[in-house]
Amino acid sequence: MSAGGGGSVTPEPSDGPTSSACLEELLAYGVAAVRQAAAFALDPGEELRVEAKAHRNDLVTQVDRGVEERIAGHLEATGVPIHGEEAHRVEDFETYRGRAWVLDPIDGTLNYVSTHRDWAISLALVDDGVPVLAALADPVAGRLYTAIRGRGARIEPLTGEAVGCDGVASKALEPVKDLPLSEGMVIAHYQLTQHAGIGRAIEGSRGMRCYGAAALEMAEVAAGGAVVYAQPLLQPWDVAAGALLCSETGAILTRMDGAPFDVRRAGSLLVGTPTAHAEVLGHLRAVGA
Repeated sequence: MSAGGGGSVTPEPSDGPTSSACLEELLAYGVAAVRQAAAFALDPGEELRVEAKAHRNDLVTQVDRGVEERIAGHLEATGVPIHGEEAHRVEDFETYRGRAWVLDPIDGTLNYVSTHRDWAISLALVDDGVPVLAALADPVAGRLYTAIRGRGARIEPLTGEAVGCDGVASKALEPVKDLPLSEGMVIAHYQLTQHAGIGRAIEGSRGMRCYGAAALEMAEVAAGGAVVYAQPLLQPWDVAAGALLCSETGAILTRMDGAPFDVRRAGSLLVGTPTAHAEVLGHLRAVGA
């Protein structure tokens, strides 16, 4: 991933079968799996059964598990292990070398259960800690974001049609405009509104939003809808696909203290246009974050 504004990059991927043709084929597998799973999640055919995991707002449903199982089954033919939120794990993923699919079957389960929008299916192929493929679906909006490392990012109708029902056509995402905080929106976790550094950033921006789905919030930055996204703690499956979308459109990704970002490790995230990222990092450092 690209870096700047006080950060550095994740390790370069190891030599391996990541030729253009190979990546195209693997992306096709991923896209097909995500499209099929999205259709199921939109209409599972039964009432939701909701359970709490670590705390009352950390939810899981049978649809989360069903999406993961469907995608895992579809990707089995690739021979690549899956590191997912619900049932699939790659042992010692923080130091894992090699390729792995990283999957969040329903990113934003609370939204899925409560508001029925602003949730995503997030799938990435990671090679030695570097995302090289991404397929990120916003099923309610009918949008699919894809990316191949070094070849840019795209948005297209989730259905695969030339133009979606909302008028979105298949097209490349443009490089992010290097806008400052004063000319864009900040997306941040609500808890960060109490943080002095983020508070200063929000005051200097055009406003703050919180969607509750990290993958979609990162996609918003990649698509130019926000200049900064900040989160105090995210897991690999939350960020793997979004990280590639952002890096391929020229956004900068680091930890909130400016440390290098490694998608294999849980931690904070600060992503933004080069100028806005540097501004927020400056605010955070000024208050000793």
